[in-house]
Amino acid sequence: MGNLWTEVAAGCFVRRYDPFDVSCGVVVGGEGLLVVDSRMSTAQGRELADDVRTLSAAPVRAVLNTHLHFDHTYGNRALRDAWPQVPIAAHESVPEGLLADEARIKGRYAADVGDPHRDEILSTELVAPDTLFASVWSIDLGDRYVEAVHPGRGHTEGDVVVRVPDVDLVYAGDLVEESGPPAYGADSWPLEWPQTVELLVGLLSGSSLVVPGHGAPVDKDFVLGQRVDLADVAGQIQALAADGVPVDDAPARGSWPFPVEHLVEAVRRGYAQLGR
Repeated sequence: MGNLWTEVAAGCFVRRYDPFDVSCGVVVGGEGLLVVDSRMSTAQGRELADDVRTLSAAPVRAVLNTHLHFDHTYGNRALRDAWPQVPIAAHESVPEGLLADEARIKGRYAADVGDPHRDEILSTELVAPDTLFASVWSIDLGDRYVEAVHPGRGHTEGDVVVRVPDVDLVYAGDLVEESGPPAYGADSWPLEWPQTVELLVGLLSGSSLVVPGHGAPVDKDFVLGQRVDLADVAGQIQALAADGVPVDDAPARGSWPFPVEHLVEAVRRGYAQLGR
């Protein structure tokens, strides 16, 4: 996609990148910038760094990863090279999860010799976040206070959202999806995701703008609607398990709010969390 920066609120920008329509953010303050997420390889991270420089000549004060997945973190090496000594912040679970997932991600790309991003992924050196927090992290950008909050487990164990209170804006990472259904992966927490989004909703006002990890910005009503669908998925998983439906049969037995092919992993993960 690679479109230009969009100013979604005063001094708050988003740029959407192919592949995966991933959104990266920049918050501009009087004393510098916060960059939200870093793309999926060192090469793409360098492109992001160049794009940030076109947006502002102010120094980057910090980088934040909204969660561990490679399309949001593998550009960390490039941002560290561009702005040495700048902290890279994330939930405390991210470094271990990022490194543990490296073999799976690089193995997948190694096996797909036709993927145009294969070589750049395989050559990427992982740089784990070094400024870790359990619940809340904040930064003063001069005339602007920004905080990151871990509302709970959902898309991953360590999802965080970034609040810019003075403009009522939240960068939500992949806790909220707009360009497709919520992504239930092998490290998702489908039974807890609805409650986590409920806590996110508690941070929003009626006029809040929410930037999802993938897709166009949305409002509070959209987030509320997605929470209802996430709760529907969680409830059906629990009901199917309670009825003794085998895990392999359960996807075909549900009346899901999302296409069933997106829910196979959700069912597997949910059954595992129920001890089934």
